[in-house]
Amino acid sequence: MEKPTLDKFPKEVLARIDIQKAFIVSRLIVAAERLQIFRLLHGKRMKTEAIGRALQIHKHYLQAFLNALIALGLLDKVDGAYGNTPFAEKYFIDERSIYWTRQYSGECVQDYEALMLLERTLATGKIYDSIKHIKRPSYTDAMKRDRSQAENFTQMLFHFHKGDAEALAGYLDLSQHGAVLDVGGGSGVMSIALAKKNPHLRATILDIAPVCKVGAGNIRRAGLSRRIRTLPGDIHDSLPTDYDVIMMCDIGPVSKHLLRNAYKSLPANGLIVLVDRFLSEDGTKPLDRLVEYFAGSAFGVATWKDMAQAAESCGFHSVKAANVYRDVWYITGVKPSVRDSKSEGRSLRNRRP
Repeated sequence: MEKPTLDKFPKEVLARIDIQKAFIVSRLIVAAERLQIFRLLHGKRMKTEAIGRALQIHKHYLQAFLNALIALGLLDKVDGAYGNTPFAEKYFIDERSIYWTRQYSGECVQDYEALMLLERTLATGKIYDSIKHIKRPSYTDAMKRDRSQAENFTQMLFHFHKGDAEALAGYLDLSQHGAVLDVGGGSGVMSIALAKKNPHLRATILDIAPVCKVGAGNIRRAGLSRRIRTLPGDIHDSLPTDYDVIMMCDIGPVSKHLLRNAYKSLPANGLIVLVDRFLSEDGTKPLDRLVEYFAGSAFGVATWKDMAQAAESCGFHSVKAANVYRDVWYITGVKPSVRDSKSEGRSLRNRRP
């Protein structure tokens, strides 16, 4: 999935925008997505009044709103009727699912709210919710309460991670492994890609029940129900055994608690796989992941090197980090056999002064 990053917009559109006012432009695009104007105009043209009625936009702002979208190169106007430009069709229809449209634009609005008090966040070390004494449910709790949010969030990630999943399947050598536990694997996108690449492989997705239900549908549509199953549960509890690969993809902060649980559950020579957009070693890239931290993102600011060292500190050997696909890092490690552990212990003792 390709995002409409700034470099995709025509240069003449963005060249005169003051960087300190750019948030207004961004907010207009978020509003357009929340109203689903690009989906409304997909494959057809509509007059001003018809758009206003369909999207319930007040006449005081309707014309200016449509003109702003024209100025941004997202809409055009022919004989008094508005339609999507090829740019809007590509990045707001072809490149994203309806689930992304529903879920992501709502998350952007929450980010705007959080950034309203950024100076206080910087001064106090507290996120917006703490400053305002707001107690919002976590993603997990929200999805337990609202099935539609569980579907939107899970399916958004299913489409978003397809490229990551295919790249991972091409990168990992699982010829000597037979069973994957996909921790927090919800949508099934990673397990499906691995199962298609490795016909001998079976997989289990561990996630909360509403998410597992959505993932089961994706697995069924992929024709892999006999090889991939879902297991409702809490990823922070002890992990099930009988798996020689444990994978964690885009699940938020991977704590040492999670890594130690994985280590305990894996057999000797079992493989840990971490997949995420971890920050670069110097902590400056990718920029969008870094700045999300100031809006209260739970992903934190761990670098790929931090995660590799965390895996090593929890006992994994032969830890490798590879940036194979875009800005996504794949980190792998092996649980040593008892003999390897003893050998490592003797080697360490021999190196003591």
